[in-house]
Amino acid sequence: MKPVRYSPTRLRTDENRAGHPCADLLHYEADLAVLNHLRRDLRTLIRRARAGELVLSPYEIRTWEEDGLRRRIVMCDPATLLKGTDVLIVGFLGNRRSTPEAQAIDEFDIDVISEFRQYPGILSYSSMERTPKQWANLVVHQEIGDRESWRHSAVHVEAAEVLSPVVYHNVRIHNGRLRGGPIGDGRVTVDISKYWDYDSDPMWHAVRTLPGGITSAEPWPGRP
Repeated sequence: MKPVRYSPTRLRTDENRAGHPCADLLHYEADLAVLNHLRRDLRTLIRRARAGELVLSPYEIRTWEEDGLRRRIVMCDPATLLKGTDVLIVGFLGNRRSTPEAQAIDEFDIDVISEFRQYPGILSYSSMERTPKQWANLVVHQEIGDRESWRHSAVHVEAAEVLSPVVYHNVRIHNGRLRGGPIGDGRVTVDISKYWDYDSDPMWHAVRTLPGGITSAEPWPGRP
């Protein structure tokens, strides 16, 4: 099974597109805050492992709650994460529908996690509820080819092509990097953002490239 190839709209660095608020620049501040929160959760576990406070096993799943909201980390390759090398990231933020059909993604998420063993370049997978049933995910991986291989997996294709339009009003995906890995003090850098507006007819897909990447929404590239 191969992913469907769409011809995305190319957004300028400073462009808001009318009719598609999911791609507004104002989301970057909150999105970066969420992704860095996920990074801090991951860093805490890795630093505790380095200090000998706990042992992290490959593909171990850790879950907990903060203020009644769920957190989860799948530690796929703790040995590599402990090295502190530069890594790449994929951040996912979706605006979920409040329909019974949308609940299917919770069970399907188990299938996505279970297949990580087939993709050794995936180092970790972190999730957090921003509000009840509204999740954000952070995938840490080594090479660009890692996410491309995973993107072509049958389970991932079904999630993206079949379930996402049913489950979400819209989705934002940020591709970026993390200098020194999650064990270091660096912040998430976003280089490319991708948008899917499933409430649009036809479905609207767009891409924004951020030359040099951003770690903060202020000041915005190209603006005084």
